Amino acid sequence: MIGFVRKIVLYLVGAFTIAAHADICEFCTYEVTAENIEKFITEDKLKDTTAVFEILDKYINWQAGTREDLIALMSQEVRDYPEFARTINNFIAINPAVTEKKRATLWADSMIDKVWIDEKAMATLKEKLVLEFQGERFSPIVLDFLNNLQGIRFNDSLLAHRYALSMLAAFLRVCVDTTNTYAIYDTVLWNDKQLEELETFSAPLQPQATTTNAKKSVSQESAAIRLRHYLDKYRGRHCSDESWNRVFSRLDSLYLELFAKAVNKTTRVAVDFDETKPILWKGKGCGCSHQDQLNGEVIGIYPYWFASDTTKWINFSAVTRIAFYAMYADGDGQLHMPSGIPALAYLGKPGNSDFVAVAHEHFVKMDWIIGKSDWAGFKTPEQLETFFANLSDEIEQLVSVKNNSIFQRVVNRLSFSGDDYGNRGDGATLFFRNYPTDSASTAIFNKFFKNLHLRLREHNPNVFLNMMVNRVDLAEDIYAVANDTGIVDLPGGIYSYANFRKIITEPVTQNGARPETDEIIDSLTNLMLVVTEEPVGRSKRLIHDNLSMYLKGDERHIVLKAIIPVIWFDDRQWEQLGDDAAFFNDSYYGLAVAPFATNEGAAEICGPSGGIGMCLTKFYKKDDKDITFSSQARSAVPFFCMYRWAFRLMNTVVYSLVVLLLLGYFASCTISAFFNKHLAFFVGIVVVPPAFTTTMLVLFDPVATSLAGAFRFLPIIVLVLSVIAVSLLRVYRNADLPKRNIK
Repeated sequence: MIGFVRKIVLYLVGAFTIAAHADICEFCTYEVTAENIEKFITEDKLKDTTAVFEILDKYINWQAGTREDLIALMSQEVRDYPEFARTINNFIAINPAVTEKKRATLWADSMIDKVWIDEKAMATLKEKLVLEFQGERFSPIVLDFLNNLQGIRFNDSLLAHRYALSMLAAFLRVCVDTTNTYAIYDTVLWNDKQLEELETFSAPLQPQATTTNAKKSVSQESAAIRLRHYLDKYRGRHCSDESWNRVFSRLDSLYLELFAKAVNKTTRVAVDFDETKPILWKGKGCGCSHQDQLNGEVIGIYPYWFASDTTKWINFSAVTRIAFYAMYADGDGQLHMPSGIPALAYLGKPGNSDFVAVAHEHFVKMDWIIGKSDWAGFKTPEQLETFFANLSDEIEQLVSVKNNSIFQRVVNRLSFSGDDYGNRGDGATLFFRNYPTDSASTAIFNKFFKNLHLRLREHNPNVFLNMMVNRVDLAEDIYAVANDTGIVDLPGGIYSYANFRKIITEPVTQNGARPETDEIIDSLTNLMLVVTEEPVGRSKRLIHDNLSMYLKGDERHIVLKAIIPVIWFDDRQWEQLGDDAAFFNDSYYGLAVAPFATNEGAAEICGPSGGIGMCLTKFYKKDDKDITFSSQARSAVPFFCMYRWAFRLMNTVVYSLVVLLLLGYFASCTISAFFNKHLAFFVGIVVVPPAFTTTMLVLFDPVATSLAGAFRFLPIIVLVLSVIAVSLLRVYRNADLPKRNIK
């Protein structure tokens, strides 16, 4: 059974996914809400049993090739009843009542030919469903658990699942080095009385006792004893990664048995994007990006559900790039906003893409995250190629269309501004989940990626094209349960560090030789955003370990430069956020945080009721000795950087007037005679204005500051030399020197 156990685990991980949304919702969010908790407590849990039984009756003795095939079939059939799906599929996966017909072989292990559920087994399954729902008990610890999951919105069911598991570890105080990072740790820790309730709740469902003094059954006692032994072993203990792996397996089972169903039923799955309103974000006077103070690429991921939230603002000073999450591609390659409206049509409406210019105003680059998770409709390589051809056209129009005003374009031309091309974006990030990993599909993706980047670079040579992946897709999931005969599939296709290294765009050398490693790194315009899962404290180390396992030497170094770990922040673990940022500062060359925004009125601290940007500027910055004076000046006086285009234009005008004045001095006797009489005035208007505008640019314009050495002072040096030359010429003309008579 190749990969069988892994498939079962992944199915259980998907317990959050409500089947009704599976085909229509690319970017649903997952959030436990108070309304759903109340509904869960009071709902009739048997109302759908009759309808489900009618479905099951149709599949008595229905033969399938494998248990996996039967699971897939039944999952589709009961997709409208997700509360029954897990029990049904669990029964098919592991219950011996499911009949298996084996094919005789020469080997010791026979191959399974057919599986089916006969009438007796189906009756067992129905009895299990009835018993489960009739006897479904509700404990105060379940309510406590659900209430503490409220208010956290995830973009992925896997992230939500892993977060709930780490929260359960905090409740139980299992592996304290993981759970101590929670700011709410002391408030969620279950006491001895609550642990006794958990032991009772974890016991298997048994028939009611005949007397109130009846003792627990043997099975109940054994369940309680097993849980007690588990807690005695790991409660309050610091755990290595290997120990956490063992803890995780039991914790995962406990969660799936007792809490997953409740969390699934109380999770709101939805898309909250108002397509009738433009996307708005504001900087609230934070000034330009402090990117020369940050120790690498810092990306803020702004989620679509903040688009109309006026209670949030963006701290642009804490990031180098900001990415809008997200839009998705349909089966034809057309881009859509989360609500389903065509993206190019939405952004083409007046005012709907003005927010891109706001990011540019703060000297921050802006990327679009583009996702797709449903690839079932592509049966042939030709269909994939057609899809990617259409998608390339859409992305080019999305990113490369001019977005700034005609006035701003003229200003940029006149002021020789090269940092802002005025496009509707500075890059795109592809978030392709579940993409097929066969060699043909991988080759088609690689060709699409490289060709698309070349097309985008024709409009902007500095444009980025990135990938975004979940960490568990990049390497073997060490938390997946495997038995001795099962084989866990390894990562492959586009989900590998080695493949990403292949598609990195390298600089073109004059002789066609392979560029040096330093050249590739210096020109790097491809990033890999790796979404870490809870507990972040452990998964952040796994990225480094897995990369070292798959790549070596220069290849590893290049990819390490491109890796951007993504923290999905819950607005609670502030101490953990600071620790993660400091760890990434030491170990990686970039960092991303989502969802990235700050509440209005937040304190200027890295802590509860504070701002994420404060944490990044505090823990992900260069050493103080490496921060330049001009960078500190821009931070202290953000006005000049925010309106750097006006000072660039003024600088261009001043230098143009000075050059015209110098030309007039040499070309016109009238002008020359006037300034010969007023040399001090001439020196003042030629040197002082350019010196002032140049100084302003060098201090407050991040582009001018980045120019190396004295080159940034070259214009004023030329002017000073010109004035010296004029002064010497005047002295020569006025000097009473003996002249040689020429016969």
